[in-house]
Amino acid sequence: MNDRPDEFFSASRALMQERRRRVDTAQDFDELFELVKRIVEEELGRHRAGLTLVLASMTEEVGGFHQMGANVIVVNKSLIDGLLWATKSPREVNAFIFMVLMHEYLHSLGYIDEKEVRNLAQEICRNSLGKDHPTVKLASSDWLEMYPQLRSMNQPNSNHFEVVRKFDSSSTSYIR
Repeated sequence: MNDRPDEFFSASRALMQERRRRVDTAQDFDELFELVKRIVEEELGRHRAGLTLVLASMTEEVGGFHQMGANVIVVNKSLIDGLLWATKSPREVNAFIFMVLMHEYLHSLGYIDEKEVRNLAQEICRNSLGKDHPTVKLASSDWLEMYPQLRSMNQPNSNHFEVVRKFDSSSTSYIR
């Protein structure tokens, strides 16, 4: 009987390690978003399907946005490109994308208050990936302080955008 708590903690650690590995090694937005959705559903019991991802160039202060009632999440492509250049670390870029997708997904679920969403994203990342995972720091910090070289990008808003074709694939019942 005393083995059960150890088995539970061992299984929890294994699940956390698997999630960390999946975030760190994801190859595309869809992989990261599917993990975001699964983790949010496990943590909050809430789910939403049928979202579209759009990449757009915006100023460095904006990671992404979701307009209430819409089915689109917009992520700042300039920041992703800037992080790839500044860090040379796919793991850090994946952590950033994961955090932005989670933040905007929480907005899509009806969480409106920015501070509440930041706190909730930080808590979910900490619970599911561990307090030392980069997503936790990104969810609670100013990425321009973490990556000051992004300030020099000076990327203006642009009318150019890119719809990511393979996204939210578990919600799609047809081939795109």
